[in-house]
Amino acid sequence: MLDQPFIKAKPVMETLEDNGYECFFVGGAVRDCLISRHIGDIDIATNATPNDMQRIFPKTVPVGIEHGTVLVIHNGESFEVTTYRTEGEYKDYRHPSEVSFVKDVKLDLSRRDFTINAIAMDLEGNLLDPFDGKKDLNERVIRTVGNPHDRFTEDPLRMLRGVRFVSQLNFNLDEATLTAISEQHHLLNKISVERITDELVKLFKHANINSALKIIRQTGMDQSLPIFKDRHHIFSRLNKMVFNQPLNHAGVMFAIFHLIDPNISLHTWTKTYKVSNNIKRKAIHLIDSYKSYQDQGMSNVVLYNVGKQLPDLLQIIKLFNLKSYNIKELQSQYQSLPIKDRSELIVTGQNLLQWFPHEKRGQWIGKYLNRIEEAVIKGELQNSREEIESKVREWKRQEND
Repeated sequence: MLDQPFIKAKPVMETLEDNGYECFFVGGAVRDCLISRHIGDIDIATNATPNDMQRIFPKTVPVGIEHGTVLVIHNGESFEVTTYRTEGEYKDYRHPSEVSFVKDVKLDLSRRDFTINAIAMDLEGNLLDPFDGKKDLNERVIRTVGNPHDRFTEDPLRMLRGVRFVSQLNFNLDEATLTAISEQHHLLNKISVERITDELVKLFKHANINSALKIIRQTGMDQSLPIFKDRHHIFSRLNKMVFNQPLNHAGVMFAIFHLIDPNISLHTWTKTYKVSNNIKRKAIHLIDSYKSYQDQGMSNVVLYNVGKQLPDLLQIIKLFNLKSYNIKELQSQYQSLPIKDRSELIVTGQNLLQWFPHEKRGQWIGKYLNRIEEAVIKGELQNSREEIESKVREWKRQEND
């Protein structure tokens, strides 16, 4: 019996078959189904051409029509349907020089990266497995389809992708694949840094990070990764850390990279790996929170400032300080804080201007609000207009004395 994600795609498959075409479920969804993992996006391969698909389906989007891929919309769900194809020489280490549509699904499967991703499944759940991918799944082995040197020359990112599967699936790379990576990792220099960043982020988002890092070190792949290749001590330290859970966000990863060697600025990391401003902001926030923690321990101020990123901060503390905290106790401590955000302060900058009408607007307002905020968080000052006004006037008198 098909799992629910496949059942949703069943009408698409049936429409193709009713129109005389052959089709199979392919890729990661089939792999994950066979090892009882969560099934993500459903991909379908067919001998129907893109023109055929656009003709028989009422709603389609030509997302990659030059490579045979059409997005089919059915009942509000989107499914990628791709024509069986073979590929010419990879002259730019990513894109084939030409794509040819074929009628034999086995030819299509032969162009894929790893045997565990080269299994096709029909509507009845029957498998087409010309490269023994199911056997490799059972033996928990990641092995390339055909010669690994050929596969990695076509697209060197497959080397890092294979290591990412080690973290994702808790599988091992077979010896031939390991040897090829050791001999060809320099080809990663031909790959755009954005693609490398994407695979690294995915690697750290899965549970078996340490196994993957060990392979990167073992094969020398770190010598072909930006920054790491010029700062060998960083990866050496990273490889010795004990990651006991996946990283929730790429910002955590880059914060860790910077904290291993603060002489390499976060800006250097984020610019080199071309990450988004959102990732950079999260990394900065975590780095600042960790530095505050080093100065004052797990204080109310640290909890207040780190906010929802507390689990990420605890991961960093565990990695660098080998110290664990009871997160439920800390969350309870956080909930007991008098305020959770500056907007909850009973006073604003306008109140300060009212209390001191002869003062001009300026940096002093933000300075006093920061001081009020910290005093309230520490419990040194009640979040009361009268008490705050009294304290601020006292601060002012002290400054003027």
